[in-house]
Amino acid sequence: MSDSTPEKGPVADALREWGFDVKTFEARAKRSLDSARGDLTEVSGALRQTLTTTKQVLLNLQKQRAPVAAELKKGFEDAWEAIERAFTRAREKVREQERPKARQ
Repeated sequence: MSDSTPEKGPVADALREWGFDVKTFEARAKRSLDSARGDLTEVSGALRQTLTTTKQVLLNLQKQRAPVAAELKKGFEDAWEAIERAFTRAREKVREQERPKARQ
């Protein structure tokens, strides 16, 4: 189909036959997606702030020559990398879900 708007596809036609307001549904879905993106941004910001605070605590421990500082620092850095990978995977899933819509 050369037209990329999903509202002109056979699925949208069937939904309209069943009484769905496709444009309203699409608008609500877009608002939900935008809200989820905002939530992810907020969570990411909070995690970054926590990481900064934690790193400072670890640096203070290291200055005091506490034996666990290096191990804690490595653990927190590994955890942060895992969180970043999870966000990357989540963003990729959102992009994958948007790709089929663009192809219709």
